[in-house]
Amino acid sequence: MKTVTIDELLTWAFVHELPKGGGVEGLDNPHSAWRSLQSSSWGKITGFGELGALIDSGRRDYENFWLEQGEPHEDAVTVGRAVAGLAGCEVVIPAGWNALADWPDTQGLAELHVARAVDRYGKRSREQRGEGIVSLIVGTAILGREPDWTAEASKIRLAERAGRPAWFVMKRMTDENGQTFDIEVHGYDERAKRPVSGAYRKYEFSTDPGGDIMGRLDYQIWVAALRRLESELATQLTGHRLVFSDRSMTPWLDEDRPGVWLVDRAAAGQVKKTASVR
Repeated sequence: MKTVTIDELLTWAFVHELPKGGGVEGLDNPHSAWRSLQSSSWGKITGFGELGALIDSGRRDYENFWLEQGEPHEDAVTVGRAVAGLAGCEVVIPAGWNALADWPDTQGLAELHVARAVDRYGKRSREQRGEGIVSLIVGTAILGREPDWTAEASKIRLAERAGRPAWFVMKRMTDENGQTFDIEVHGYDERAKRPVSGAYRKYEFSTDPGGDIMGRLDYQIWVAALRRLESELATQLTGHRLVFSDRSMTPWLDEDRPGVWLVDRAAAGQVKKTASVR
């Protein structure tokens, strides 16, 4: 048996084995081992025999390169099946999760932006979130590098709009059902050239950290997915022996702290009701 890390195993599978059957198009060709695994209910194939049968009975509008390129290794098919299965997982983001914990005190701005980013992620469809996990694993395996988690701390400044001081004021509104609510609106009277009564200024980041937050979320999802794959594949491989990695969930901090984790979608609802930073 060949001893490998999960990173090495994934790169071998997705660069050298699972593109087989796809010719020069590789993974993108519907006849490739990887696309065939995906098209079969996200990887419900138990081995190459079923994979070959699926391809033989599949579409004929692409040239079939199986005879020329040979069969993918059985371990690669096992890896592909496990990776495809990640599409059925849900990401659990614990309460209090702070992707910018290494930044200096931001007077609550960092926590506000993290909460917004988590909310945006949660609004993606279940399919988008599941496919995103798979794409992270496949993309990093092909490129041979981890997701970028670097995030230089943004400076704090008084809010500006078009290079001018920005003013805000709370305004009470009433909806069509008669319910009242307060919203923050522009607080500067352009005609009078002065702030309106009750207007205030507030602080903001000089650059939007949204991309950095999502980068660190992607990194933690990637690590959580690798850990899941390590556990699942450890006893299923016939020609490889996995060495478990000690990759940190929070490399931007001085110590490894808990982060996000993956659960099967069927169990995700109950987990999300009780999730917290552990």
